[in-house]
Amino acid sequence: MEGNFDTIPLSNVLELIHANRGTGVLYLDSFNLPLRLQFEEGEVVGGAILDWKGFEAISTFPLHPDKGRFKFAAGPVQGVPLMPFKALVGEWARMNDQWARFRSVLDSPSRVLETPRAVEPFAVFVGGKSVRAAAKSWGVPLIIAAERAWRGLREGDLTPLRKYAWFALRIRHPSARRTQAGIRDPRDMTVLLDGSRNLGELVQAGLPIAQVRQYLIQRITSGELEAPGKGWILRDLLWEIEAEQAQRK
Repeated sequence: MEGNFDTIPLSNVLELIHANRGTGVLYLDSFNLPLRLQFEEGEVVGGAILDWKGFEAISTFPLHPDKGRFKFAAGPVQGVPLMPFKALVGEWARMNDQWARFRSVLDSPSRVLETPRAVEPFAVFVGGKSVRAAAKSWGVPLIIAAERAWRGLREGDLTPLRKYAWFALRIRHPSARRTQAGIRDPRDMTVLLDGSRNLGELVQAGLPIAQVRQYLIQRITSGELEAPGKGWILRDLLWEIEAEQAQRK
């Protein structure tokens, strides 16, 4: 079974697999965002955006995508249901709504935020920290950290910096060569990716953030870049581009 979301909604595809007690893997793709869902006897027992696994990753995929495609490959799958099917779909929809609300002021959880005051619950942001890193420091789910960041931004307790969690990536491209200080040719990223500097340092040196985003998206989706955390990196990059496009409208 395969098709496009402009002819059959994703919610209908999920219901069809559940009703027929399907077992196998459902592959989804919408605007370069891939998601795979594992079904056993019509129940979702696993899911991931590349290497980002679990319901937290599943919930960031749009439940009602306008465009995209799907393919269900029947085959043996074993696992424990993440939650009863109806509950999972309902929670997925609720989380989609929450992400849409929080992203009204926060382009992605990779965004680094800062506060000048060590006052709880925002003391973790003193000196700058991404929302994803804050979630780990707080020991809470990412969506809870996003809600706290959303409130902090709305109330003026937090300030967004021109930094992202993926700035820490240090990539060595096979064709890279050592460069002098600064950037010689901003149009050619591969010569800069010699592993001597992380992406944040390259951006500070003058490489446009938009160019870095497009490079990462292309290399991750093509499978050329195997960086740990590529699933959440891709999710956040696509959110950031979506936010920029919305601002230009």
